[in-house]
Amino acid sequence: MLYVDLDLPQGALLLEPGAAEDPGGIVFDAAGLVIEGDTVTGWRDRSGMRLARPSKPNEGHARQETLGARPVLRLRDGVNCGFAHEELLLDQPRFSVAVVFASPLGRAGTLMTLNPREGRDYLFLTESDGVVELKFRDGVAGLTRPCPLSEGRFTLVCASVEGGKMKLAVNGETPGGLAVPSGLESGFHDLFIGCRSDRAGIVKTLGEAQIARLWIWAGEDVFAGERYDKLIACWQKEAAYGI
Repeated sequence: MLYVDLDLPQGALLLEPGAAEDPGGIVFDAAGLVIEGDTVTGWRDRSGMRLARPSKPNEGHARQETLGARPVLRLRDGVNCGFAHEELLLDQPRFSVAVVFASPLGRAGTLMTLNPREGRDYLFLTESDGVVELKFRDGVAGLTRPCPLSEGRFTLVCASVEGGKMKLAVNGETPGGLAVPSGLESGFHDLFIGCRSDRAGIVKTLGEAQIARLWIWAGEDVFAGERYDKLIACWQKEAAYGI
């Protein structure tokens, strides 16, 4: 039992040590950005085994900043500041991602893209005008959820895809679902953080965001078992209401 001798804001969450268990996955935390001088030259995952390279149009544009005391990757509106984790293998057509980010201008743009090595129908996650969307490039419709944004505060977005079945949730809500004709396929993919691909241009997809952490799970559903609850606990403790 925890006792705190002060008034707390409504909705505050107090977590005992160890309560926010590790939800697993491949984790790119902004504390792992590789910096040489003023330039971010790569992004190392938490295990230290993987290094995401700058996307080809990202010629020194990305910056590491802090929001509060938290390191973040700063994305600039209309400027490619993205990174690529190459050859992510999906041994089955299932994939999940979670992102903790802030959107200072209300248009974070592309947060993540899963781009197949074979084919062009990539999957992307984006935020604009208080709405987050998960969509395939060639899809007529995507899955959207309201994404309430508060200045200087982090938002948690979680998404999963299995074939053409999509699920999406914001800030710990019950996930919404959608079935679409396009579908995720197994095989090798390139994961892009903060942009769509290595192509120059397509600046309208590039927004202003502060990404603190991104988790990915190849072949797993983030909403299965206890993983989603663990993610919510991590977000609440680190970025939203934890004290």
